[in-house]
Amino acid sequence: MRILRSIEELRSLRAHSIATAQTVGFVPTMGALHLGHAELMKAASEQSDITVASIFINPKQFNSSADLAKYPRTIDDDLATCTAFKVDYVYLPEISDIYPEGFDTFVTPGSLGSLFEGASRPGHFSGMATVVVKLFNIVQPDIAFFGKKDYQQLAIIRRFVTDLNFPIHIRGLETVREFDGLALSSRNAQLTEEERDEAPRFYEILKAFNRSFPHPDSLNAAFTDALMQFDGLQHFQLDYFDIAEQDSLQPSRDTSKPLVALAAILGSQVRLIDNQELQ
Repeated sequence: MRILRSIEELRSLRAHSIATAQTVGFVPTMGALHLGHAELMKAASEQSDITVASIFINPKQFNSSADLAKYPRTIDDDLATCTAFKVDYVYLPEISDIYPEGFDTFVTPGSLGSLFEGASRPGHFSGMATVVVKLFNIVQPDIAFFGKKDYQQLAIIRRFVTDLNFPIHIRGLETVREFDGLALSSRNAQLTEEERDEAPRFYEILKAFNRSFPHPDSLNAAFTDALMQFDGLQHFQLDYFDIAEQDSLQPSRDTSKPLVALAAILGSQVRLIDNQELQ
């Protein structure tokens, strides 16, 4: 595995991959890697000739400096994970490489970025979309890999790849979970002991709602029951819970369309997000 620190090195790698007809798979991350990231890297190594991962804690997608300061930084462990899961190159840019002095251009998602996480975290998706667009332009991958845990993020990326004509295939992989169902997240380590004990209820509530979904006549009752279950959590407060169309993320109860249940809950230090594609 080789570490790349400059845009010029990425340009040289891409020129070589084109000349040798090799495909590039890309896994952008903010570090603090876990088995969910590892699955993305594994898929990238299996589905492309060259695998590139990036580790960059993007300051533009945090809503406060305190939240940014709390984000885990585990670069040595992260590089070991990349090596173990057959990443060929790791891009480690400095902030000044991504946001040089005078930087003043941002990508602002449309309606996809205005609801759910976008409403709760103003500016988050603009920061995310801007850095992903920059990384796509720098790495120029053929395929990019993202997890479905960040469902709204994945939808936004798919939309701007289509809208802006990026020649990149986007692969969305299923959420990787702990043994008790909690979705893997770099922020789980910040949960208190009491919160960690209760956190699996989040997935259980969503899963129970999904089981009720094939019966549209009882959809409203199941939705109300899920709200009551969320209200019964002792250590978390519900931020949002709703059903939306999978592509547009517009709230919907039309069971003839592919739908997804999206939710977020707030703990003392951490907010957790999860989802269920309804079947």
